[in-house]
Amino acid sequence: MQTNSPTSHSINLISLEKYFDEMVTLYESNIFPKVFLLNGQKGIGKFTLVMHFLNYIFTKNETTNYNVKNKLINIKSNFYNSILNHTCSHVIFLKAEEGKNIKIEDARNLKSNLSSSSLSKNERFIIIDDVEFLNTNSANALLKILEEPSTNNYFILINNQQADLMETIYSRCLPNNIYLTTIQKKNIVEYLLKKDKDIFIIEYDGFLSPGLYVNYNKLLCKYKIDITDDIKQKIYKLLYAFQKDKNNVLISLSVFLIEQYFYKLIKEENAHIDFLIGLKSALVNKINYFARYNLNIKSVLNFIELKLYNV
Repeated sequence: MQTNSPTSHSINLISLEKYFDEMVTLYESNIFPKVFLLNGQKGIGKFTLVMHFLNYIFTKNETTNYNVKNKLINIKSNFYNSILNHTCSHVIFLKAEEGKNIKIEDARNLKSNLSSSSLSKNERFIIIDDVEFLNTNSANALLKILEEPSTNNYFILINNQQADLMETIYSRCLPNNIYLTTIQKKNIVEYLLKKDKDIFIIEYDGFLSPGLYVNYNKLLCKYKIDITDDIKQKIYKLLYAFQKDKNNVLISLSVFLIEQYFYKLIKEENAHIDFLIGLKSALVNKINYFARYNLNIKSVLNFIELKLYNV
């Protein structure tokens, strides 16, 4: 579990202004729900949206307050720095560790934390990221917390849609679906490119979320994978990296590169489209099974080499 630990975000809010304004309107009208659910593709900026909303609320009485007009976090604000320094008492963050569920101990610790400071009259926001990774026991423990009456506690749940969200959790929330058009995604990526051009080696096609696009590029740099490497070399390096680090994003990156490779082949080939689609599916399934069932890496790599031999 990760608590009081904000993940990466941008101090500029790009392409999500409409959703920010909707959240502010609910809050200023005193009708912000006790349990607010943000649904959307992982990496489109839901956590960044929440960070901007929190900075708007908690810096209103500061001289270094949130810039509403330009949707900009003031990095000199006391609140923002208390978040970065893990000393903020107004916000609790809870997030699944990479590749794992949020455990029942995490939910129990949250309950204990809330109970120990229940006398405070200040508003407090509990941000649960990757809420779809609650297991049955932790979901039941969270439900008990959500059902307890509280004047000052507000829960914002972030569903990255990587797994099915339990219906018992969903039914307690006011859902808000976050969606970005291809143009909006490209606007975010263009902003990110201005900040750090060196890490971007995959051409952006608008399909990936901006966050996932950044993550994929960072992983390619970290594991010294050149975009000019042939597809077998890329997949070999990524699978060996996964075997060592158990980072599931390495598997999704492998699948993305396979799909990208075959998409280009299918565009060029007219006579063997069904064969290529079947081959792509076989490779994607094998990579997913490798991660899910801990298959022998040498047999998986031999399978990949054999399947790609005649391509």
